[in-house]
Amino acid sequence: MIKILKKRLAKTLLVSLIVAGITTILLFAGFLDTWESKISDAFYSPSTPLDEIVIIAIDDQSLQELGRWPWPREYFATAIDHINRSAVIGIDISFFEPAEGDIQLAESLTNATVVLAMEYTSFSYIDEELYGESLLKPTTELGIPGEDYHIGYVNLYTDSDGVTRTFTPHITGIENHDHFALVIVNEYIGTTPVLDDKRMLINFFSEPGGYTHISFSDIYYNKTDPSYFQGKIVLIGATASNLHDDAIVPISNEVMPGVEINANLVQSILTRDFLHDQDDLSAVGLILLFAFVTGILLYRFKIHIATILLAIFAIFYVIFSIYTFDSGLILNILFPLLSMITVYIPLVVLYYLTEEKSRKWITSVFGKYVSPIVIDNLLQNPDRIKLGGEKRNITISFSDIRGFTPISEKLDPEDLVHLLNDYLTEMTEIIRKDQGLVDKYMGDAIMAFWGAPLDQPNHPEMACASSLEMINKLKELQTKWKEEGTPVFDIGIGLSSGDAIVGNMGSSQRFDYTAIGDNVNLASRMEGLNKIYGTNILITEYTYNSIKDKFETRKLDAVRVKGKRKPIHIYELLAKKDQLDKKKIEFIKYFETGLDLYTKKKWKNAIKSFQTADKLMADPASKMFITRCETFIANPPDKDWDGVWEMKIK
Repeated sequence: MIKILKKRLAKTLLVSLIVAGITTILLFAGFLDTWESKISDAFYSPSTPLDEIVIIAIDDQSLQELGRWPWPREYFATAIDHINRSAVIGIDISFFEPAEGDIQLAESLTNATVVLAMEYTSFSYIDEELYGESLLKPTTELGIPGEDYHIGYVNLYTDSDGVTRTFTPHITGIENHDHFALVIVNEYIGTTPVLDDKRMLINFFSEPGGYTHISFSDIYYNKTDPSYFQGKIVLIGATASNLHDDAIVPISNEVMPGVEINANLVQSILTRDFLHDQDDLSAVGLILLFAFVTGILLYRFKIHIATILLAIFAIFYVIFSIYTFDSGLILNILFPLLSMITVYIPLVVLYYLTEEKSRKWITSVFGKYVSPIVIDNLLQNPDRIKLGGEKRNITISFSDIRGFTPISEKLDPEDLVHLLNDYLTEMTEIIRKDQGLVDKYMGDAIMAFWGAPLDQPNHPEMACASSLEMINKLKELQTKWKEEGTPVFDIGIGLSSGDAIVGNMGSSQRFDYTAIGDNVNLASRMEGLNKIYGTNILITEYTYNSIKDKFETRKLDAVRVKGKRKPIHIYELLAKKDQLDKKKIEFIKYFETGLDLYTKKKWKNAIKSFQTADKLMADPASKMFITRCETFIANPPDKDWDGVWEMKIK
């Protein structure tokens, strides 16, 4: 377990899981519920109120025209008589005490479909369900509920932040009743909608004043055509601010009269356009998703890139939440984002604390020998570096200066060091730029390789391109040295691709990241063979097979290098594909024709091809093969000769 937890991914997932667990506990504990509700409030937006719903407003105009509140009950009787063509009339006014005019009001109630308001005044919880212990109902002077009129309670929930967001469709208690709005819909459509939830969100379709309003006084004085109310749902209630029948609602910063809240409720029930909170299981799923997405992105990318991706992810989620809100589902916003933040912070700190040592080690080991791109990748993915050794498929490069000893004898030590540093600096910079790793300097020689510590599937191509750049840079240096009067030298480069053991090797006190194996030795042999063939870059057949479609080469020979039994074909690397002139192409054609004739023991014809090639371009290799052919003419090889040249030197 300890070994597992040392791994970066394991630590990331563990932190994500712990944070997700803590966030889930806070969710079920009701922590930050008020803030979650406030965030959801921002998603409300006005839509289209139903034309079938009309509000008869006890507004300031009505108070001025009909006098101070409360009004005589006859006023309501008159209003009901004027709008009794309505499908249903809901009166959100308390008639709990007997008063003059009850007889007239009672008579009007029997001539229309009317729902009066009642109210539960105290509650308790029995078996975790709300229980109405006491209530106030319309005075008995107005008739019998259920026969002369209908009743429904007008109680709404106000959350701890003072905002009214929910209602209860049914309350059981000393008497069981439905909500005022539910009773109105029942009378309108002739059946009671099934609402099983104990507590439901109110879907607000309009800001205050959005529904059709008619002043009560206009109805009382019969200023509105009674036929207008034919088949409509009419709600009568107070809208004047000094009557204080209002509440704070999510859709607006202004208070909304209670009668308008009921209008929104009626529309929601009538159209079945409800809002639902996300269930707990899917909320926990989102918390886990955000926690693990945060962890994985931080694990996979640099912090600044991961931060941008997380911000995009969070914005997308908020936009998606707005869409689902419009569809009736309120997703939890706060806790998924909280899990994202609370995973982000400790992981950033943890990565910094636990990986700073690793960063210093990587920089110290590789910083001077590989490109910043490679270093950056290693810092982000230190697991790619395996302590000890591992078998990797790589391309190894050896380069060496030709005739360095005579040059060193001509120059003062200071000038020699300056010349060598000038050369090594330029060559090293090219290798680093091309994402290779400079393994070591051996006097005037450079060993480098591609394919480790990073996975570089195209490492043969990268090594070949870098070798050509080195030769081009050398030509620039030669021109500069000639102008300075400094001795000029040439170099040879050998490349070989294949498996090698790569890793940290040395003693416990001092070690290097290096490569060993037969292919490393073979690359060194290729570098040495340049002296024999008069070439600059030689590659093995293993490298050639990987790059032949992207680079121009010359098949040079089949050799058996010292210390090896198996012969290999070697090739001269010349240029990138399609970058040779016609003369060079013709030269290669004659040389390779001569090589083919040479392997078939057609010495005289081979000599002619090699001579033609040498005339086109002075070529030490062509001269060498001419000499070989002349030797074989004088002293033919054995019958089982396979065309392979045995190298006696390294």
